[in-house]
Amino acid sequence: MTKLMKYEWRKALFPKMVLLVITAIAEIAFLIGIFSKKEMWYGLGIEGLVLCAIFGILYIGIESLTTFSKDLNTKQSYMLFLTPHTSYEILGSKVLMNAISIFVTGAFFAVLAIVDIGIGVASIGGVKELLSFAEAFMSVKIDWNNIRQIALMAFSSALVSWLNIIVVGYLAILLSATVLAGKKGSRVVSFVIFLIISGISSYVVNLVTRSMNEIASFWCTVGCMLIFTVIFYAITGWIMDKKLSV
Repeated sequence: MTKLMKYEWRKALFPKMVLLVITAIAEIAFLIGIFSKKEMWYGLGIEGLVLCAIFGILYIGIESLTTFSKDLNTKQSYMLFLTPHTSYEILGSKVLMNAISIFVTGAFFAVLAIVDIGIGVASIGGVKELLSFAEAFMSVKIDWNNIRQIALMAFSSALVSWLNIIVVGYLAILLSATVLAGKKGSRVVSFVIFLIISGISSYVVNLVTRSMNEIASFWCTVGCMLIFTVIFYAITGWIMDKKLSV
């Protein structure tokens, strides 16, 4: 399993290095703005870092789906399926590596944000001054009193929801390469299946949580999405075992 995860890591290393370089450029712009007290550079740096965090995490997930599709439909990973590992292990290495990549990327940007806030406070002269500086440029009012809880909830929701999307995406891609292989419009049909599965999952979660308060509804939603992720993972692994031929 560890070897499989290392293999998945190496395949996706280059895009991560590109993301790191772009993030470094945005960070330099931010630091220039902080130390020179120029709002333009400061704002460009913040916007760049936020975009890197959002689109970087999105790309990690999308790249995982495209890699899985190539594994099934091309010969680039032909030997992967000849290794003495079960379909569940191969699929699990992909899901775990994607989860770790998303978690590490999110944690990296969280730590970077904390460091940048510290630098900003030290340079500008205080927390209130820094927040005023940020709000003035971004033209928004931020509820800083509950920022920790908001950040935890946002990160948990994003991680679980994205993992669920990835696993459902694996299932749809696998259906296109196995059950629907050779049939006209198989990819379109598999995409429609992806939308239907995602829609049904959301509908069930809404039914379960609609009478709960905000906090209970949030954590119940996270739990339900985790359960759905496990179920879809099991189904995908079973189809790989029974239907996949490479």
